[in-house]
Amino acid sequence: MTAHKNAARSPISYLMTHFPAVSHTFVADEISALEASGVPVATFAINPPRNVDAKATDATEWSQRTTYLKRRPLGTIWLTMKALVWHPSLLGLVVRPGGWDAKAYVWRIFHLAEGAALAEQMRRIGSQHVHAHFGQSPATIAWFAAEVANSCRRPDDPQVTWSVTIHGWHEFTNEEHAGLRAKVASAAFVACISDFTRSQLCRISSPRDWSKLHVIRCGIDLDRFTRRPHPPDNDRPRVLVVARVSPEKGHLVLVDAMHELAARHDFDLDILGPDADGFSDVVMARAAELGLADRVHMCGAATHGEVARALDGADVFCLPTFAEGLPVVIMEAMARGVPVVTTYIAGIPELAIHNDTALLAPASNATALAEGIERLLTDPVLRDRLTDSAAQRVRQDHDVRRNVEHLAHLFADRSMMNPS
Repeated sequence: MTAHKNAARSPISYLMTHFPAVSHTFVADEISALEASGVPVATFAINPPRNVDAKATDATEWSQRTTYLKRRPLGTIWLTMKALVWHPSLLGLVVRPGGWDAKAYVWRIFHLAEGAALAEQMRRIGSQHVHAHFGQSPATIAWFAAEVANSCRRPDDPQVTWSVTIHGWHEFTNEEHAGLRAKVASAAFVACISDFTRSQLCRISSPRDWSKLHVIRCGIDLDRFTRRPHPPDNDRPRVLVVARVSPEKGHLVLVDAMHELAARHDFDLDILGPDADGFSDVVMARAAELGLADRVHMCGAATHGEVARALDGADVFCLPTFAEGLPVVIMEAMARGVPVVTTYIAGIPELAIHNDTALLAPASNATALAEGIERLLTDPVLRDRLTDSAAQRVRQDHDVRRNVEHLAHLFADRSMMNPS
């Protein structure tokens, strides 16, 4: 109680790329759980929500309470110029990590400007800590905001600190560009969504900073994702995938897997998720080529409620991804009691344990994926065993209310370092 009381002296600023967002409902759930535990949160985003994100849960309410950094460009430019005139050492944030890459310099100048705007907004509301979700642009801006704020503070003012939640894959594909080693060194702490994520940050960062790396798993609202009362009674089995329709999510491999099953099973394959650069057309062209055009259904982007209804109607949930952190939708499927087939990559096996809570296949192996789907379609005893174990695992490790307690204590520790 004492830690939470200290943490509540000033709001924690949360920074995202876009907010609200259909694909990042877990961030909204995390903020809501923190506030329910007594931690005040002020929400910031670099960009306003995209059109598809207008469908996000409570989108209007979240938009009204969120400050968007790019909506005041002239003020942002003025704040940046003032900070650089009075504190030219801030220019080192731009030039040190960028080498001779002119494009990188330009982007980092933009990030410094957005960091200056965030620092000013934090000053106005009395926020002394900013937490970013994702290790690329949001983390860079949060880091720069803390540097700007601290360069301008008076000697008796508390220090502004920052932290970040790292999810994985995208942050690790270009480590130099993401600047993760420098970010870990600068951050007060780093929340890692899985042991795999922590391991990759240990690989990148200095061992003296490993104590900053805390595994805090993403969670879901278990009141909203309760166990469905019974499996669906479909005329033919429905296989569901929920993911952005882009190459790294493995949709083409899943279509090939379903082609292998087509000779032995009738089925429907429902694909939910926003399209990335027209890749939906590529997937549907492959389905037509294999004679599956009437069985594969491209459903488009979906709200949280629509995902829940699709899960209720699914006989099997399959995520054939090549590149992930630990997808929240797997937690949601397991909580609803839908049997899961997915791939053995990154943090996924920490939740989807082969033959215990799910069936796993090597990424890109259509035959193994088909075998896993077929086992779940034809073996009710296996389905029941896996779904029972999976639901228990989600309750144990991915309850958002329980998981934010660790995060709240870390925020409290930062506040107690600089009591007001």
